Amino acid sequence: SIASFPDNPLFGQRTPDGSWDWITYREFGEAIDQARGGLASLGVSSGDRVAIISDNRPEWAVGAYATYSLGAAWVPMYEAQTQKDWKFILNDSGAKVVFVATDGIRAQVEEIQDEIGSLETVVVIDDPAGGNALDYLELLARGAENPATAAVVRPDDLAGLIYTSGTTGNPKGVMLSHSNIASNLNAVAEIFPLEEDDRSASFLPWAHSFGQTVELHALIFFGSSTGLTSAK
Repeated sequence: SIASFPDNPLFGQRTPDGSWDWITYREFGEAIDQARGGLASLGVSSGDRVAIISDNRPEWAVGAYATYSLGAAWVPMYEAQTQKDWKFILNDSGAKVVFVATDGIRAQVEEIQDEIGSLETVVVIDDPAGGNALDYLELLARGAENPATAAVVRPDDLAGLIYTSGTTGNPKGVMLSHSNIASNLNAVAEIFPLEEDDRSASFLPWAHSFGQTVELHALIFFGSSTGLTSAK
């Protein structure tokens, strides 16, 4: 899609003056390449897990596709979840790196980091990183200086873990392969095809399989665009 629609707008965010600021597919691809190099510099490789605690935003998608392209699995969580849920999911998934939306979330994660054996690095997206965390822009800068080649990913390789709400016990991680996601996209193409000049308003959470399929992967598949209604 990046090669086919480089100049198309992809993600739009509302600016303080009420206008919209759009990121193109080319800019998205460049950020993915940098994030992939940054994650590789942190030791992320095929079979690892990379998590995120954040609402929908361009950095969410950058982190996801950078993770996929290393052969690692993406583990999304909600900002509205409890620290207890974050701890369980980070432990259960074996996450090596976690992106967090704000430095406030970083502080909560670092409170429990000693109880999460696999977690090595916290990356803060919005604010300058406090504690022992890494700033998102610094991660991209590392990747620009140390590019990493994309891994060869097989259809049955794990793409992500999407956790249930845990209303009847601990959350359960649903394992989704690359072929699972691709199959859904092929079905969307057959039943509800979009055009590259179509545009969506993103309001479904990408941490859920439906929102992730129809608001992120499908729009990228067709070269379409989306305005992020929850973007800060």
